[in-house]
Amino acid sequence: MERREFIKKSAAASALSLGMGQLCSCSAPKDKLRILVLGGTYFVGPSIVNAALRHKHSVTLFNRGITNPNLFSTLQLIKGDREAGIAAYDPLKKEQWDVVIDVWPEKSRLVDEATKALKNHTKHYIFVSSIAVYDNFEQIGLNEEYDLVSIELEKNEWGYPEEKLVAESLVRERFADNHTILRGGPIKGWRDPALDLLYWFIKLGRDDAIIAPGSGIDHLQFIDVKDIGRFAIMASENRLSGSYNCTGPKKEPLFWKEFLELSKEHLNSQTQLIWASEDFLTINEVAPFTELPLWTPLSEDAFMQISNNKLLQTGFEFTPLHQTIDDCVKWFKRTMDSDIKFGNSTINIGMERSKELRLLNLLERQS
Repeated sequence: MERREFIKKSAAASALSLGMGQLCSCSAPKDKLRILVLGGTYFVGPSIVNAALRHKHSVTLFNRGITNPNLFSTLQLIKGDREAGIAAYDPLKKEQWDVVIDVWPEKSRLVDEATKALKNHTKHYIFVSSIAVYDNFEQIGLNEEYDLVSIELEKNEWGYPEEKLVAESLVRERFADNHTILRGGPIKGWRDPALDLLYWFIKLGRDDAIIAPGSGIDHLQFIDVKDIGRFAIMASENRLSGSYNCTGPKKEPLFWKEFLELSKEHLNSQTQLIWASEDFLTINEVAPFTELPLWTPLSEDAFMQISNNKLLQTGFEFTPLHQTIDDCVKWFKRTMDSDIKFGNSTINIGMERSKELRLLNLLERQS
């Protein structure tokens, strides 16, 4: 699966998050902020709301009141449907906000209408974007100044990257000196229904031998949804302006061998990791990202080596990896069939077990 298509599906598939995270390194300000969250009850939105509430800010939600309507029942809700056009924002114009936080995943038109309607009603605008806006992922350590995708295509040909980029441009245009753009990588954690990161924890929980991808020194990046929420509030409190790559899960690079061994230890798994080289996987037609979720071989691109230096320079600290693992596993046990099967017409992510067993036998004969 292409990288941008993965990010799009990951963003679209994600659902509620109520996870708790550690507080950001900065202390909460004395002044309570009035924060308007556009949405707030899906996946990223709740992590933002929870972070704001932990810092004692005043939060108002703007949504249709349909998705998880009981999630934040004690908060002020102003009902409105963004799909209905710019008039939907009229009820918001009666108030002034310190910060508006927009997690809209697609359709730059809706961001156009929101920024236009709220331009004179907020001091700061925060938009959750994506690393999909970058032109390509060939450069190691790609930073916020790197080339972005072209929008020379006809508007009806725009995809997820173009829509996100145009939305970013509108935010920058209308809030030139008072905006923050969070370019998230794969966002994972509590209530994440996407089975990419979770695939590995499920497999490790079964104590069966599994194929581990590549040499073990391929890179892996993702960020806990709680960290997106905490950084959005940190940016609100400190009026951080500009674009920030938001990817982790830690300051230092994370490699597959470290990730799988740490996960195995934390889950008390007896699973045997059988490492398969990139050449072996290519010859046997094993697809990166789909059959081996989130794995990008070093030879392919640097998608998993995005620079997060600018984020780290703010003093931000990531949620410990073991907490993300726990959140993913707890949500899986709460909502999904423990005997879930991968690589089929229903769940097309992950490797079908009979194929994996065949390849494991091949690897054993070659050793």
